[in-house]
Amino acid sequence: MVWELQSTGVIGGKVKFKIVLADKNNPDHICAIQRLWDNNLRFIGEGRFEWLYQNNPAGDTITCLAVVEKTGEIIGTASAMCRNFHFDGKTFKAGIAIDFAIDVEYRVFGPALLLQRTLVEQAWGQGLDFMLGFPNLASQGIVRRVGYERIGNSMRFSRLIRTRDKLTAVLRERGLPTLLAGPASVVLDAGLYLKTRLSGSQGTARTIASEKEFGDYQWRAFQYGNIATHTFHGEYGEDFIRWRYLQCPYKDYQLFSLFDEQQPVAFLVFSFSDNGLVLVDDFRYLEEKWLAPLFHHFWRKMHRNVHVAINVGLVVGENTEKLMTDAGFIARPSERWGGILSNPDISMDWRKILNEGGWYIADGEIDL
Repeated sequence: MVWELQSTGVIGGKVKFKIVLADKNNPDHICAIQRLWDNNLRFIGEGRFEWLYQNNPAGDTITCLAVVEKTGEIIGTASAMCRNFHFDGKTFKAGIAIDFAIDVEYRVFGPALLLQRTLVEQAWGQGLDFMLGFPNLASQGIVRRVGYERIGNSMRFSRLIRTRDKLTAVLRERGLPTLLAGPASVVLDAGLYLKTRLSGSQGTARTIASEKEFGDYQWRAFQYGNIATHTFHGEYGEDFIRWRYLQCPYKDYQLFSLFDEQQPVAFLVFSFSDNGLVLVDDFRYLEEKWLAPLFHHFWRKMHRNVHVAINVGLVVGENTEKLMTDAGFIARPSERWGGILSNPDISMDWRKILNEGGWYIADGEIDL
């Protein structure tokens, strides 16, 4: 594909720039994108471009580049990862806005806004039904200008496994002896363990740590059951789970699954951080009754080791927030939020769709 001029603009009344559609097979484009990632984004793992931009089973990632007309220097990039979503048995093709990066000397409203607007135009041109965006504080104004409608708040959910570190921080903050944290945490930890042991334990739990193990279970039946649910949610078929988590080149994910007899009814995807946190990137269940048992089983599994807490990041509606707190989590708001923008050629009643059931969008959709 040759560089195709999409839009033009001026930075600060002096520097003319244009927005072009990136060519995934052009080495100059790939190198420029990698440089923009390295210089402007907090963490991008090795092997990301080929995995995320070229091997996604839902379709190739759409990428736009901001280019200085006089020099040809590529100064910004914005992308949309293709993702299938379902609601009430229907399938919709979405783009998730990712990897928005502009060199610091060009971070004015012009290139940023035009990049995002052109990306949306490309998404509609390639037949996507809607776009999802999860802007940080710095880019929220741009996302609003493009037309995204806010659909939910970003929340951090935490469930303690061991209390000593948390107690130590609280005692230090209040000027009290931190030595008290030791004996107090023994009592509190025992209470947490007893409470979880007495909680519902429906189903049988198994951890899946490899593609070989993953292939041994009946995930296709889970996929069909998931599509039929009357809740807005992403695709969780075998191909997506295998690609997104088990083939990710820079993060070691594992699947923790809950079965009713031999049928998978819920799962979560997790990884470990260096500070004792267990990070749940995504989860899905066929019925709400399986959510609490999923996390109760998982808590017991993590309790056997030295982990201190389970953390989950979600953009949620009110119903899911309640389900998570009922499952033992404490909710804290974050500065991010979720936004949606519909293809003008497609009629979608988002108020109706998002009022149906406990919808949520997990970190696995947002922070790839």
